[in-house]
Amino acid sequence: MIGDSLYVQLVDHRISSAIIFFVLLLLLRAPNRRRYFPVRLLLSLAAMCAGSFLVRYAADSLFSSVYLQALGYSLQLLVLFLLFLIAYEHTYRVTHVDALFRATLALTIYKISWNGFKTASSLMLVSQMDAAWSQYSVAGALVSYFVYFSICILASATYLHFTKDITLHSPLSLVIALASIFTLCQLLLEYCGHVFTGSSSALFLYYLCALLYTVINFAALVMIAMLDSFRHENRNMHDFISNKMRYYEMSHEGIVGLQTKCHDLKHQIAAIRSEAGKESFTKYLDELEDSINEYSTVIECGHPTVDIVLTEKNILCTSGKIRFSYMVDGALFSFLTDREIYSLFGNALDNALEAASKVPEEEERSITLKTNTRGPLVVLQVENTCTGTVDLAGGLPRSTKANSNLHGFGLRSIQRLAEKHDGSMSVRQENGVFKLSVFMHPSAGDSTSSAAS
Repeated sequence: MIGDSLYVQLVDHRISSAIIFFVLLLLLRAPNRRRYFPVRLLLSLAAMCAGSFLVRYAADSLFSSVYLQALGYSLQLLVLFLLFLIAYEHTYRVTHVDALFRATLALTIYKISWNGFKTASSLMLVSQMDAAWSQYSVAGALVSYFVYFSICILASATYLHFTKDITLHSPLSLVIALASIFTLCQLLLEYCGHVFTGSSSALFLYYLCALLYTVINFAALVMIAMLDSFRHENRNMHDFISNKMRYYEMSHEGIVGLQTKCHDLKHQIAAIRSEAGKESFTKYLDELEDSINEYSTVIECGHPTVDIVLTEKNILCTSGKIRFSYMVDGALFSFLTDREIYSLFGNALDNALEAASKVPEEEERSITLKTNTRGPLVVLQVENTCTGTVDLAGGLPRSTKANSNLHGFGLRSIQRLAEKHDGSMSVRQENGVFKLSVFMHPSAGDSTSSAAS
């Protein structure tokens, strides 16, 4: 059996850090693995252990000065950071931005586990308490590994919980600058920890301060990832709404053109009817006129932009054999910009159309749109028939579309619009009817709406 002294010299001091980085390579996983994933993992472990062992061996063997040894130990940390970066890119299918950010995160979590354990160990020394786990031995090393791995698992789970394992979309130059600053600071702390900690009390204070600093770094990385996700989602939503706005503008031109043609056709039919006396031809003309009447109705509710959206959705309802009833006062929504109106009415009715169109019985397909006021609030309500049970996640229906990245932007856009105007959105399902309610306070968004207009 390997002795305490030999184990500590060959394993604990020289490759234990590599093992922790390897565990973080597994914990900070990416969704897409590369081909021959197990082989790549083994090669990564071998490279990390070899790199860590060689640098630490050189520092211990070649340098007698504490300052030079401290540089060697800092170099060991830098080598492990670079090896983790390389291993992550060659193990998972990720971008350079993601790999560099995860390497910085791995270094931070590693230092949290290291400083956390060392803080407790140095506290034991200051208190003159003798504990096996604080001694340089095989038993002490195994206990330290347990603490390291537990902290790594907890920190990794915390990061994944708050960030949902997102992909970063920040510029590579920005992430390089961030990683350089964070890594340089950790290297300086590593150097100082070996040079300026002669006494037990100084050692405790150093590790405590280093732990607090690294925890702050970790919190900053989590916030950066969350803000990056929020910014990217906002950009996608902005593009989504902009595309819809352009679509509705084109729909407006098409509706006006269709209305003009329908008006001309009515006059032509009237002329033909006066000259044709055949009953069959008259019946055909009646059917044609009924069809034209279905599509020639332009909704007017007191706001031109609301009129465009409702007219276009009314035509789609007619095509899908969906009964569409509405009681809308468009003037109530004059506090919204055109973009916000497209987002509110368009997304609400798009979701209702999608759900109602899946109802197999045509006579059961219906959408009801109502607007009113409740005290100072403006209220929009949409009810539509649907099939099955809607699975709600976080107050929103769970996606059933293949492209789940885009699905959900509609209702989330409505929710954020309501919150912007000091309101709220709620959804529920009762007896085969899905109900969407949006409440907004007109005065809450006056300044922002005016600026946007």
